[in-house]
Amino acid sequence: MTSSIVLIHAIRSSRTMWKGQRRRLREWGFEVIAPDLPGHGRRRGESFTLEGALATIDEAVSSCEEPPLLVGLSLGGYLTLHWAGTHPGRLAGVVAADCTIVPGPATARLYGLWITMKDWLPGDSDARVARAFARRHSRKAAKRYYGGGRAHGVVRAVVRLIGGLDLLADVSGIDVPLTLVNGEHDPFRRHEAQFLEAARHGELVILADAGHIANLSRPRRFAKLLRDRARAVAPARASA
Repeated sequence: MTSSIVLIHAIRSSRTMWKGQRRRLREWGFEVIAPDLPGHGRRRGESFTLEGALATIDEAVSSCEEPPLLVGLSLGGYLTLHWAGTHPGRLAGVVAADCTIVPGPATARLYGLWITMKDWLPGDSDARVARAFARRHSRKAAKRYYGGGRAHGVVRAVVRLIGGLDLLADVSGIDVPLTLVNGEHDPFRRHEAQFLEAARHGELVILADAGHIANLSRPRRFAKLLRDRARAVAPARASA
């Protein structure tokens, strides 16, 4: 097993989206690190770049007492797969949630348009988006997802990043157990079979009655899944 877990958050959110999982995992004795990505949370004044995001993951992994279980969701899942596929020998395992759609440039642009359309409507977009999130999930979930503030000005950079990744190649390069987690009703499940086929040591878990942000749809089940995966993996030897 590994006692270290790194959590990478979704777009426009921050480390606060992991509050429930961080608390439970620490109660179970795990070292948990949940950084803010550039342009998000406490780092909203920074520009979001792929280099900065990967450096954030690298720093978090390096700070762990032992090779960790690396966990990412949505944007964090894409970054997790890319980092893990290009940094062999650094991890004990990987969990990538709600990110199993092959993100070609056209798909990425549509995704970016869908996100930014919410900001074109009149009124307080932050409050409106938080209310919509609460209707889909709960007020508590919305408070956690946007607890560090809603990141602005990151969508264009994220769209370019997602559209330029070869994630299936990244998945094939991951040298540790990979668990793909999708909410039952997540639209990002479209290519989950391709991701699973590309993985050397892959497993697919579907969370019943969960949506795209599965850790907030089913927080207790998600935390238990991370606990079980961390206990099951064997820590890799960190590369020099």
